[in-house]
Amino acid sequence: MRFHIYFIFYFLYANSYKIVTKPKSDIYKYNGNFFWKIGKSNKYKKGELHRTLFNDYPICVYRDKNSNINAISDICMHRGASLSYGKLLDSNCVQCPYHGWEYEKGVIKCIPGNPTLKGNFGVPLFKTKEINGDVYLCPTYDDNSKNGFIGNNSIYIPPEAHDESFVRIYGNKHIRRPNQMVTENVLDMMHISYVHTFGNQVSPVPFDIDYQDIDMYSGKTTFYYTAGPSSMSSIFGNAQFVKVENEFYLPDTTVTRVFAGSLIKTIVTHCYPIGKNESILHYDLYRNFIQNPIFDGLFYKQMDITLKEDVDILNTIYDSYIKGFMNTKFDVTQLKFREKWNKQFISEKRDKRE
Repeated sequence: MRFHIYFIFYFLYANSYKIVTKPKSDIYKYNGNFFWKIGKSNKYKKGELHRTLFNDYPICVYRDKNSNINAISDICMHRGASLSYGKLLDSNCVQCPYHGWEYEKGVIKCIPGNPTLKGNFGVPLFKTKEINGDVYLCPTYDDNSKNGFIGNNSIYIPPEAHDESFVRIYGNKHIRRPNQMVTENVLDMMHISYVHTFGNQVSPVPFDIDYQDIDMYSGKTTFYYTAGPSSMSSIFGNAQFVKVENEFYLPDTTVTRVFAGSLIKTIVTHCYPIGKNESILHYDLYRNFIQNPIFDGLFYKQMDITLKEDVDILNTIYDSYIKGFMNTKFDVTQLKFREKWNKQFISEKRDKRE
């Protein structure tokens, strides 16, 4: 009898301190249990609030006074105002611009005129990671209410990031196409020579194609193609044939490593959804040749041209027929990427039923 009384008391005590958050996790949790790259570290200055849309859900991302990255729901639980239009106080609380409600890591700390209402309710707090000069977000799990799906993927960092023989440039592009379409395009080996000016329409077909699973979240295809006469592989590497390693790591990472003799150019992309038909693509380009920063502009120009060519062709694809009607052996990488994604969503649907 004493045990039952103690258990009831403990249950009531624990629940009285449980943090209740709004909106509920069903609004944001079905995006795959992953961390997604959302920006560069140098974008987030101390005290600045950044409104970030992830799949139509608004998140307020900020670096607090202690230099830590935080991400909370951008929706004030009082009247739905955007918290990112407020300000970060010296107390590290985000203050709503509408009525002055203050949130510390998403939990209410002060309501003007109501000093006793605080401490066990607020808005969702999302996990973040800061690695290799990049900020990653898990937008599917609320650390305050302990609801949703926890991100469990290992964040891929290319070995080039730790190799002093490589230099790095980076950028991003707002694309009004679905993120899955954009990522699959990067993994599409057959479009290279037909779409891009650095390609080779005279001899466009890849050869010696070999796909290997890396693990349940990633895969890698190795193939070769004949270098185009205007490509960097021909001009700087004097290469007739180019070896390409094309990798993917769920949810959104692609790695395209191009070998032209001793020259290596590696492009890493991440693409996350803003909404149903809108995304942000981040890229990093590593190279072990012509390393002087004075030449960075040449590579930025090449990326601008390449992305424009990709977007121009993606804009011609009919939304209802993105997956097409048939596949060839040249589609292996994006098909494997799609297959692993589908397994993740099947798992989510099963968890939802349970």
